[in-house]
Amino acid sequence: MKLSIIMDQYNNPYAGTESQVLKLISGLVERGWDVRFAVFRGTQYTRNGEFPVEVEELNIRSLSNPESWLKTYHYGRRLKKNGFDLVHVFFNDASVLCPPAMSLAGIKTVISRRDMGFWYNRKYLHALRLTGRFAAVAVCNSRAVADITASSEGIPARKIKVIYNGYPAAKIQKNGPNAEDEKSDSVVIGVVANLRPIKRIEDLIKATAKLRKAGLRSSLNIVGGGDSTRYENLADELGIRDSTHFLGSQAEPEKFIKDFDIAVLCSETEGFSNAIIEYMRCGKPVVCTRTGGNPEIVQHGENGYLVEVGDVPALAEMLKKLIENPELRERMGRRGAGDVAERYNLNTMLDQHVALYKKLRPRALQ
Repeated sequence: MKLSIIMDQYNNPYAGTESQVLKLISGLVERGWDVRFAVFRGTQYTRNGEFPVEVEELNIRSLSNPESWLKTYHYGRRLKKNGFDLVHVFFNDASVLCPPAMSLAGIKTVISRRDMGFWYNRKYLHALRLTGRFAAVAVCNSRAVADITASSEGIPARKIKVIYNGYPAAKIQKNGPNAEDEKSDSVVIGVVANLRPIKRIEDLIKATAKLRKAGLRSSLNIVGGGDSTRYENLADELGIRDSTHFLGSQAEPEKFIKDFDIAVLCSETEGFSNAIIEYMRCGKPVVCTRTGGNPEIVQHGENGYLVEVGDVPALAEMLKKLIENPELRERMGRRGAGDVAERYNLNTMLDQHVALYKKLRPRALQ
């Protein structure tokens, strides 16, 4: 069985989409598939020889350059000549260029949608609506993403397939020493998110300050890259800078999640949150915003709590419940770990992709 996967670029194996692409390619290769992997633009990582298959750089830079369209078409012709009849593309530029160019080359294209389209501008959305007509299927990683894809890009429901992210089995982590060796009676609240406005880290800092005022001992661990100055200033202003730890971007966030007692994500928008899944794989109870695909993962009162975006008092109240009830934290953490193992396991993700690819192939080649 043959499949080509094309991306704009591949920066590192720890980012959300990149990690899933790596798992997909590795799993298909283990199952005997012949996988070709190409990127529009090479990176240091794709040139270091660590990827499980050879990475071909197509040197495509601009959507507005006719040469980019021609290069994509010629690459499709090469694939077709070598017996490839299906391409799966990830990220923005590849989603625009590949469907029409590959169609001209006689190859079907599967496109991926993995967020709520917050990056769309009018120009990109218009292009996606036009070129998406040439796509055979749009794979979405949550029902929320599927709904926004259908409404914003005009892709009919029959051409949309929801396949949740897949993760290998994980052992529930027991807490180790936290970032500043806090006293054992301090509950560690943690978040894994880049320091961007869309992640609303300030809401969590404000909620944690409310807990301090209520006399609850807690500390806050923030794992994520970006400029922390404004958040440090806010924590200082609210009187919790001494117990707020900015740990920066980490290649293996699970090593830090194990120190959390409660895991939080208060983003304004999410497609399908890898952070929430990582929290649950580590056996941590989750408090997150009711946005995007989050309610598909977190069942309120069962494996965590849902709050509305920007509702700091509600966030503080849910954290308070978990801080005051260690048994509840333990029970929710176990439930979450079980849910991930059952619903979001790696083999299920691979099986669903394989079934889709086979369905799209010509009968003579199945």
